[in-house]
Amino acid sequence: MIEFKHVSKVYDNGTHALDDVSIHIDDGEFVFVVGASGAGKSTFLKLMMREEVPSSGSIHINNYNLGELKKRKIPYFRRSMGIVFQDFRLIPTMTVYDNVAFAMRVIGTKEAQIRKRVTYVLNLVGLSAKARNYPQELSGGEQQRVALARALSNNAKLIIADEPTGNVDPQMSLEIVELLTRLNEGGTTVIMVTHEHELVRQFDRRVIILENGRVVHDGSSKDSDEALQSSQGHLDRAHIDSFDPTFAITNDNSASLDKSINKFNNSLQKKTDDDSAVDFTVYVDKSKNKNEKQ
Repeated sequence: MIEFKHVSKVYDNGTHALDDVSIHIDDGEFVFVVGASGAGKSTFLKLMMREEVPSSGSIHINNYNLGELKKRKIPYFRRSMGIVFQDFRLIPTMTVYDNVAFAMRVIGTKEAQIRKRVTYVLNLVGLSAKARNYPQELSGGEQQRVALARALSNNAKLIIADEPTGNVDPQMSLEIVELLTRLNEGGTTVIMVTHEHELVRQFDRRVIILENGRVVHDGSSKDSDEALQSSQGHLDRAHIDSFDPTFAITNDNSASLDKSINKFNNSLQKKTDDDSAVDFTVYVDKSKNKNEKQ
């Protein structure tokens, strides 16, 4: 269970990131949290992961009161959830198997249990054949599935996915969300933060829309279309065109945003109609991970 009660967050520089947010998410729900850059999504996640504390209000997750959680208890709290990041955060010198096993080894799990669990989760995400490969040998979509397997390695009942489709193409975006949906159907609570409005519309799930730090909509995706249209995110044309070079808006400032959105929708429809479609080449800036501390 996740509960935000009248949560506000004001940073030291005066930025009001969240303003009187009250949200209740039951165990087993799948929730999209949507909003443009600056809407409060990142702060919402940081509060959930106890990287930040609210300026006012209270947060309860998995029977923990985050406002009263002592620092030494934070690692134990985080073990109750699995976190999937946009930039994968895989260790490049480790194989797929060892990247997934790493999350279990750091908490002292026995190797026999690790072998059994890693084999299971890699099969679950369709990567059994890639167990001995290194991250740089995988596509962006495959790397994201490894990150998801790692999040599942400790049998977390809550998955937090932070823009998990941000570095993959539209086809793989659908497959990632479909995989999260299957996990949710097995009882896992899934919170997916995104600003991909067109992707959200493909799935009938609860949608929470943040704008200027406030909840402006909380309901099913079928009822959220008007709110999505009016949200700041529909102006984020740079993101709409970032999935694939064929979607890029030209240098002509009069280029039609509607035309770009239609191309995006057509791509999604093609995926739906063609089960044999294969992955596009994924362009990933691996330089982000080279010097990153794990």
